Amino acid sequence: MSRQVVLTGAESQSLSHLGERLRLARLRRNLSQAAVAERAGVTRKVIVALEAGAPGTSIGVLAKVMGVFGYPERLAGMLESDPQGEDLEAVHGRRKAGGRADVADF
Repeated sequence: MSRQVVLTGAESQSLSHLGERLRLARLRRNLSQAAVAERAGVTRKVIVALEAGAPGTSIGVLAKVMGVFGYPERLAGMLESDPQGEDLEAVHGRRKAGGRADVADF
């Protein structure tokens, strides 16, 4: 049983922007959606959804497409710089998240 992801406007806009960047990366390489799909081992429909910023597209598909474009390491580097998290850690320290009421839910 899958749950539908509900996004805020900013989150939805970020996914749209990511999709646009993926589309541009594909076009710069003169690749069709079908060619990227074949190399990533998915259907063209999945690539269409990824480029549209569909929230149900898996992170595994994104990782495969990043690999097709020659950037498999960039996905892992997304939070390499985390100034907000570092500031929170400096103020509150690091705690285990365990569903406690005193842990902020961002």
